[in-house]
Amino acid sequence: MVNSLLEYLILNYLEKERICGYDIITLLHERFHTLLSPGQVYPVIDRMAEQGLIRKERMGRAVILEASSLGESLLKAWREEFRAIEMQLSNVRTEGLRAVA
Repeated sequence: MVNSLLEYLILNYLEKERICGYDIITLLHERFHTLLSPGQVYPVIDRMAEQGLIRKERMGRAVILEASSLGESLLKAWREEFRAIEMQLSNVRTEGLRAVA
């Protein structure tokens, strides 16, 4: 589950702009105040590239990443799933409040 969340966050960042792996680590640290090591992030990036979810392009010493159309489709599907879960949770809360009243 953790890798799936990391994949989701990586695709989410790559949807907005083309960036390198170091930028992803920095953005994750800024957003979640958790410093992931390159050894945690780069294997996920490599696996995502092997699966065709992202593309890599070497620019000098940096490797720039971007979401592929497959990656964008997966991101969209995840977002729809998250919305469905959120709606279900909202319904459960609403029904729970009605039962208490």
